[in-house]
Amino acid sequence: MSRRLLLFFIDVGLTLFAGIIALFIRLGFDWAELAKYFPSVPIYCSISALVYILNGTYNIVWLYASFKDMITLMRGSAVAYLLNILFFYLVRTIVLPRSVGVMTFLGSTMLMIASRFFWQWLNTVPPTSNKRVLIIGAGSAGTMLLEDFEHRPNLGRVVGFLDDSPRKIGRKIHGIPIYGPIDEAQRVIDLLKVDEVIIAIPSASAEQMRRIVSLINPKHVKVRTLPGIYELTDTQPRIGQLREVTVEDLLGREETKVDLEQIRSYVKGRRILVTGAGGSIGSELCRQLAKLEPSMLVLLGKGENSIYQIDEELSVDYPLLNRMRVIADVSDSVRMHQVFEIAKPEIVFHAAAHKHVPLMEENPYEALRVNTLGTKIVAKLCCEFDVEKMIFVSTDKAVKPSSIMGASKRLAELLLLSIDSKCKTNFVIVRFGNVIGSRGSVILKFNYQIQKGGPVTVTDPRMTRYFMSISEAVSLVLQAGSFGTDKDLFVLDMGKPISIDTLARTMIMLNGLVPDQDIKIVYTGSRDGEKLTEELFYEYEKVESTTHPKVLLVRNGKKVDFEKLCYTVDTFLKMAVEQPQEVFQKIQQFLNET
Repeated sequence: MSRRLLLFFIDVGLTLFAGIIALFIRLGFDWAELAKYFPSVPIYCSISALVYILNGTYNIVWLYASFKDMITLMRGSAVAYLLNILFFYLVRTIVLPRSVGVMTFLGSTMLMIASRFFWQWLNTVPPTSNKRVLIIGAGSAGTMLLEDFEHRPNLGRVVGFLDDSPRKIGRKIHGIPIYGPIDEAQRVIDLLKVDEVIIAIPSASAEQMRRIVSLINPKHVKVRTLPGIYELTDTQPRIGQLREVTVEDLLGREETKVDLEQIRSYVKGRRILVTGAGGSIGSELCRQLAKLEPSMLVLLGKGENSIYQIDEELSVDYPLLNRMRVIADVSDSVRMHQVFEIAKPEIVFHAAAHKHVPLMEENPYEALRVNTLGTKIVAKLCCEFDVEKMIFVSTDKAVKPSSIMGASKRLAELLLLSIDSKCKTNFVIVRFGNVIGSRGSVILKFNYQIQKGGPVTVTDPRMTRYFMSISEAVSLVLQAGSFGTDKDLFVLDMGKPISIDTLARTMIMLNGLVPDQDIKIVYTGSRDGEKLTEELFYEYEKVESTTHPKVLLVRNGKKVDFEKLCYTVDTFLKMAVEQPQEVFQKIQQFLNET
């Protein structure tokens, strides 16, 4: 006999039992009265049996039943009761006392629910793993993880929850106590002899994640987390989705919501050119643009391997996307003219740049050639070929630049702000700080040093930087592009600056090591061109809000004579070859006087 058929007969039997008990409660041991009303009980059971089948009660796997499944069961009982009332109202020859009907309904419902819980208890496998797990977050995600652990006891046993909510602390979920607040994490870990901590708060911000991680000693316990809410592919967190806590969780976990339809309106069906398409920002631009159905996506970069890689990725993820691969240097005016003539772009995202500050200090000509001259060439071609819009990716290092890299980007900003008003192209500048995990970033450097056993080198313990995830930054660049009208400068709200020293220590702890004990931290002093803190605005720039809270519009940007600026840039390029040690000071003097 199949399990479903067996369960059906059990439910009918429980309903019959509930009806008989109800008769005895109502009539006592008056056998004459019992005989008179007894036929109504089998009829009640027959109608209920039909409803149970039609209700879908036996399509549920009751071993893993949830609250919703119990609601389905109760719905079947309620419908059966109502149909019985209707039947006995219409058929007067057989009488079902009202109190008996109510008690049969309530009794059968409770008995059937109890049978499901009994079945789950009977099939509960005792934990086969000695691992003791503490879940931080006694919400829906934490509860789902607990249920998953209960069904997979070989993975460990949940011994407690930790939560900040006063109304949850001291209570239980499935018999597991809730401790708190989270500030007492290490005390609870020691009390319960925890082996693993799981952070089950998908909505937690980067700041909240930093706070939680700082309260746990990862040398004694393993720490894992669920992905951020925007990363979850469905609403059912599972053990299989758990992963190690990464530095991205601590710096850039926030979900960025943008107006996709507004962005799509200027991308869909257009020919899009992305310079620097193989770089960190450029490749992410290509990924996000590919989703918006451009008629053509031109991938332009100087490095053949990086262009090959992003093209291969897009060919798999978006096989119908019309793509063009271009190997070119943005500072080569002849080659770039040829590219514009062939590709005929309607929208240009200019992300090609040299960005490594110390390296550019040693190679000032390259910084000016690519970052400044390359931007001028691309901008002039946009005007010549009537490109509708050019979005330029700038940097916070362009504000009061202390390095040749920052100065080269500031000159590029001024070029776009000052370009001839006769040009039909809409120029948009987007300025922001560091992105997490970009090539050559301090995060990758620290990770390499930690894997090698240290030391981790920090230039100055007072140094801070703004951080944002690559995907978030690019989403906001696309959003800013939809806002821009003509020569608009936007700045992305990067949140609070992060201490580089704190970042290094946190990364060491994430690897289960102790800073200054297992891994030494060495302070090397600021390098040439580095600031202790970065700025996002000049004093004279007026900041206005936009419809997106993380995209700020900057007014009163300085403008200079475009032709004179072009001549000055050419002069600086020549000086970078002949007098490389002096060129930055000359540029700085020019920017201060402009």
